[in-house]
Amino acid sequence: MATLETLDGRMNATEAAIEEISATLGVYSVSLDTLLLILCGCLIMTMQAGFALLEVGSVKVANVYAILLNNVMDVCVGTAGYFFFGYGVAFGPTTGGYMGTVHFALSDLENDDALTWVFFQYSFAATATAIVSGAMVGRASYHGYLVYSFIITGLVYPTVVHWTWSGYGWLNSDLYGLAYQDFAGSGVVHACGGTAALMGAIVLGRRKLAKDVEDHAISESAPALVTLGFFILMVGFFAFNGSSQGAMSSAGDSGAVARAVMNTGLACASGGLATILFERLVHKKINDYYVLCIVVNGCLGGTVAVCASANVATTYGALIIGSSGAIIHCLWSISLHKFTSIEDPVDATAVHLAPGIWGVLLCPFMDKDNGIFYCGYAGQYDAWHQLGVNLAGLVAIIAFTAVITFTIFTILDKAKLLRSHQEKLEHEEAVRIHEQELAQHSHHGFFHDVFHHHHEEGEHVQTEAKRSVSSAFSEARSQTDVVISAQGASIIRDSVV
Repeated sequence: MATLETLDGRMNATEAAIEEISATLGVYSVSLDTLLLILCGCLIMTMQAGFALLEVGSVKVANVYAILLNNVMDVCVGTAGYFFFGYGVAFGPTTGGYMGTVHFALSDLENDDALTWVFFQYSFAATATAIVSGAMVGRASYHGYLVYSFIITGLVYPTVVHWTWSGYGWLNSDLYGLAYQDFAGSGVVHACGGTAALMGAIVLGRRKLAKDVEDHAISESAPALVTLGFFILMVGFFAFNGSSQGAMSSAGDSGAVARAVMNTGLACASGGLATILFERLVHKKINDYYVLCIVVNGCLGGTVAVCASANVATTYGALIIGSSGAIIHCLWSISLHKFTSIEDPVDATAVHLAPGIWGVLLCPFMDKDNGIFYCGYAGQYDAWHQLGVNLAGLVAIIAFTAVITFTIFTILDKAKLLRSHQEKLEHEEAVRIHEQELAQHSHHGFFHDVFHHHHEEGEHVQTEAKRSVSSAFSEARSQTDVVISAQGASIIRDSVV
């Protein structure tokens, strides 16, 4: 028969074994979460390659080197900006709920495990900054690119993150009792980056008042680059949305990750299908290269829209969100090019800003547990309140980003640091031609032009032969095809960018 001392010894040994097992399980739990965040952070960083390939496949060959250099410097400068200021602004404790005040240059971190979260969040910041380069592709000098990349990753995007994801911010904490709902960043990442991109495009304006389409403008490899860039971006998006759960070790984490990844794929697919149907049946575009680019962007637009609700939307809801987000992208793209003077060569704002806004607004409707379409009568007040919070969050994010980035881009432009050398030459030439045309029309008037067109045709042809392609094309922008060569029939398609 065991003595009391023996029993006590066995109990102590059992308790020690349990504590050891618990400690081991704790280590495994932390290691599993660390593996998830670091692995997905690495995959998210591959989105930089996807953005680079999309941009290179959408512009002239002459701009390739500048684009690739800017993308490389984006990573370098973004890392420095996030290291010195970004993480502290985003996740440092604060009393006002507007900006962090601790952890600058990664100081005063709890332990080395905290670096996992730093790296993971940095990958999101790099993505937000890469969005901006799309709307300014081939036009921004690398000096200006260095400045605004540092400010966006060090201040603008981290401030938005502090408001929404830090646990200290005014939009999502107990400070004001608000709970902004945006799982993977439709508003935090994409609307923020898309707004900054839009401000850059507004400050730069049109590349030219009129531009002819050259045979060598797009390389033969462009369709392959666009397609490859798309698939790289989709791999990044799977990691982007799936890892936004932030952990894998607690009950329910794995299910949320699986739902987010599946909804991402469904939104991408439905976005592509909706876009090609829209282009064929409504917009009726038949150019194969254009359709390829717009369908790729439609897939990405649907994916951006589902980011906000990827973990709570049903699979059918993801199809609706993706397809509607893609249509919103198409309408934004068409309207931007048709009704404004803003140039966005790769439709960065149409892919990120418009579907990002749409996704945040749809989230309170499509939440399978608490959404307006699912909560029943008793939960309607809370669901509509959530919509109000999301709307207020969007207004705050867009307004803050627009004011700061527009100011930055304007200062850089006035200081002659924003535009690339080639962009400056093209811009000055376009302005000169425009001023000449205005002076000519205001001096002679319409009837003078008609008179000389009918009665002095020989002199008119001689003048046409001496004028620049851009000027001739600008006068003929309302026609489908224009003959401007005095020696033969050189047909130039209408392409006002």
